[in-house]
Amino acid sequence: MSAMTAEYSVIVLRAWRNPQGLIIRVMTTDGTRRSWVVFGMANLVALLESLTSDAEPPGPGTTAEVTTDG
Repeated sequence: MSAMTAEYSVIVLRAWRNPQGLIIRVMTTDGTRRSWVVFGMANLVALLESLTSDAEPPGPGTTAEVTTDG
């Protein structure tokens, strides 16, 4: 996808471990670039819920884009 439009928002997760625990970086592009660093899965879940709470379900006749790593 070469350009972001109002129809699309991308959320990227990047996680790594250090001696203090799991660190997750969340980046999103929905008109403005934003970035958070959260510690632990509970904080990640809360952040993702807030980021996706305003997402509308697809309308009838629309299809979701599916990608795999395989």
